[in-house]
Amino acid sequence: MHKFAVELTTAKEVESFSEIVKTIPEDVRLIGKDENGAEWNMSAKSLYCSLVVSAKFQREREHTAHDVNWDTLWCVCERDIYELIRDYVRISPRTEVK
Repeated sequence: MHKFAVELTTAKEVESFSEIVKTIPEDVRLIGKDENGAEWNMSAKSLYCSLVVSAKFQREREHTAHDVNWDTLWCVCERDIYELIRDYVRISPRTEVK
């Protein structure tokens, strides 16, 4: 398993990153934490839609954590996809998880 710390700071970057990972046949996951430290895990292939929907509907929820702690954002895949996502990787070198 390969794990990369990623940084996605604009909607354009999120959209571009999502389009890249959609071309990868293997499962690509994003893992991170919200503002309260609760861990979350989701498909990186649907990140853009998920963030848009989350931002829209979370405004209606008063007492739940919903902000992504962007310093905890990691991309995980069985395949080494560094060359495809290197523009978004914020820490080098790559991290391999066993």
